[in-house]
Amino acid sequence: MKQVLINILKNGIESMPNGGIIQIAIRNATNQGVLIRIEDQGIGISGERLSQLGEPFYTTKVNGTGLGLMVCKRIIEGHGGKLLIQSKINEGTTVEIELPKNEKPTQPH
Repeated sequence: MKQVLINILKNGIESMPNGGIIQIAIRNATNQGVLIRIEDQGIGISGERLSQLGEPFYTTKVNGTGLGLMVCKRIIEGHGGKLLIQSKINEGTTVEIELPKNEKPTQPH
């Protein structure tokens, strides 16, 4: 999960070339889970590109590999969780990570 947070925060920072604020909130989503919400004030992602995020080798960065969000998604799913990304152009991006409580990670196949 450390790598997931590093990747998402790095993406948020890189999406704000003129600076901005990244907000992180953690709360109980339900009696069974925890929700981590990370919001940036970056340039945002179009709906077309948003639907492709997490696919191997798809990137919006000049020097990106397109593997960061794919790895994040696999780590989260390995913990029994879900990854949701919402974004608006020129307003920013919100990443939500929903994790169940007391789940043991499963090994990727």
